[in-house]
Amino acid sequence: MTEIKIKRLSLENFKCHKALTLDFNGGNASIYGRNHSGKSSVYDALTWLLFNKSSLGSGDSEFTKPLGVDGEVLNHDALTSVEAVLLVNGEELSLQKTLKEIWTTKRGDSKATYSGNTSEYFINGVPMKANAFQDRVRALVDEEAFVMLTSLGYFASKLGWRQRREVLFRLAGVNDDRMILATDEQFKPILEAMGNLSIEDLKKKLLAEKKAFSESDKTLPARISEDEKTVADFAAHDFEGARTRRAVMEAQMEQLSQQIMGLDQNSRVQEIALKIRELMLDRDSLDRENELYRKNQLTGTVDVLGLNLRMNSLNNRLVNKNNAMQMELRYIASSNEKIAEHRNQWIAVNGESYNGSELCPTCGQSLPALQLQVAKDSWAEGKKARLDQIKKSADALKESVALAEERYEATKQEVHDMEQELEQLRQQIAQAEQSRVEPVDMEGYAERRAALTEQINGLNSEQFDLNNSTATVRRKLEDELRECKAQIREADEILAKESVLAYTKKRIETLRADARKAAEQLDRVVKLLYLMEVYSRYKTTFVEDAVNDLFRATRFRLHRVQANGGIEDRCDVVKRENGVPYDYASTSEKVNMGLDIINTLSAAYGVSVPLFIDNAESVTDLQQCHSQRIRLVVSEMDKELRVVYET
Repeated sequence: MTEIKIKRLSLENFKCHKALTLDFNGGNASIYGRNHSGKSSVYDALTWLLFNKSSLGSGDSEFTKPLGVDGEVLNHDALTSVEAVLLVNGEELSLQKTLKEIWTTKRGDSKATYSGNTSEYFINGVPMKANAFQDRVRALVDEEAFVMLTSLGYFASKLGWRQRREVLFRLAGVNDDRMILATDEQFKPILEAMGNLSIEDLKKKLLAEKKAFSESDKTLPARISEDEKTVADFAAHDFEGARTRRAVMEAQMEQLSQQIMGLDQNSRVQEIALKIRELMLDRDSLDRENELYRKNQLTGTVDVLGLNLRMNSLNNRLVNKNNAMQMELRYIASSNEKIAEHRNQWIAVNGESYNGSELCPTCGQSLPALQLQVAKDSWAEGKKARLDQIKKSADALKESVALAEERYEATKQEVHDMEQELEQLRQQIAQAEQSRVEPVDMEGYAERRAALTEQINGLNSEQFDLNNSTATVRRKLEDELRECKAQIREADEILAKESVLAYTKKRIETLRADARKAAEQLDRVVKLLYLMEVYSRYKTTFVEDAVNDLFRATRFRLHRVQANGGIEDRCDVVKRENGVPYDYASTSEKVNMGLDIINTLSAAYGVSVPLFIDNAESVTDLQQCHSQRIRLVVSEMDKELRVVYET
């Protein structure tokens, strides 16, 4: 076993201690002092030196700095230092760590600003890198083990019950469920089911499977019943007959399509259609040539048509403007009438006078002068508000009328300008009409066009007669073709159900197989879960006995039987002799139970470290402990720390 004891602990500018040296010389000691006198700071100093944390687990180094009454750092230039001279199996080992604030001055700024801390590490006086220092500390003792071995209540009250349970299982050498399962043949199915899983993961897996198989056991019969109904409905169809009808209809459709195609490919009809297109192209070409001939005759003349179009457009705009002016006039007249109504309303309201009762409605006596004046003032305020509202509405109408008058005048000016422009257009059109040249067609145009049109009309007539002669036949063929398609669609709808029927039958067989498999798997899972409950009871007894044999004053309850008969895992700490839970034990009982736990943990981890016992004044009979003990005792008579070393 590795035995670690404190020979000397030196604190400089650490929390409330400016300078403090404690010469334990590897022995036990009691530190006396009032509350907040710095007893716990001694423990904090050691945990900060070793693990850069306070004894409560805080990882912020700011807690180490001395503070003033205002809560601010007392001296930013101070060097915080903790040195511990340890006895490791009797050999001295010096560990030291320092902390100093960094203050820097940025360019262009005369004032220094705080930019963090810097630390230095020493082992036996030799400077070390932080990593090398931490590696040396870890080689001495694991941080979690150190916390459990230096704090009496950590394992019993601060460590989570699952973590506490894991530690106990490791101590008792029964942390492997496979080892316990192998002690009884009945648990062989659990071992086979576990594979690489832990017992907890196997249970989670089985519960998930049970839920899934239970759902399948409930839903599969309903799905099978639904599919069987589909099979019963679809099985009544004549699928073979539908296939035969479809084949007959497809052959008939082919014949009808060939006949219709024969009508479309009639050579005389196609010849006439081609000749009509050629003649129409010739006539269009003749029209374009004549149009160009007429346009050449009009070159240099005034565009009378364009002038007429402009005049018509201007006339339409003029009508719209006149309508807009009439609307503005009607709006102005209507608004002026409303303004007059507001004026009359204002005169009527302004002429009103207070006519409220001057008598109390309850007792019939005259109202007091003050109360009467309040009533009159209230009435006057209401009257003023109504007058203001009438005036506000009238002013808004007046503003609206003013805007309408402005729009009217602007539109009136536009009408005047448009009338002048219209007169100018009339004069231009009259002058153009006097000099206009009437174009003539090119020579022979009318005769040639008439001849082409006559040929086209003759061919159209012949084409019409040919089409009419085959229309009845075509309609009959097309009606028969549509009927064939309808019958094919009906056959396809029936044949589609045949594939659904086959799929549904196959799915029924699959669902039935799934149902059988789900029932078998559910039975397997239920049996395994029940066997795991049996194992849980077996294990708790097996483990509890092994664990509790390691302790003298303490006992651990690792399970509780629930109302439904199941086993609930837990890790309750109780006093061995009477079963009182740790949380309800007296302070002295908690201390001795903590010492008992630390003795066992020290033996298991193979290391003993200094043990700090807080509130030690409440304990008069300490259980024997193999570790170096440092008692922190509250003493009102000791204003400053007083240390008593045991020899």
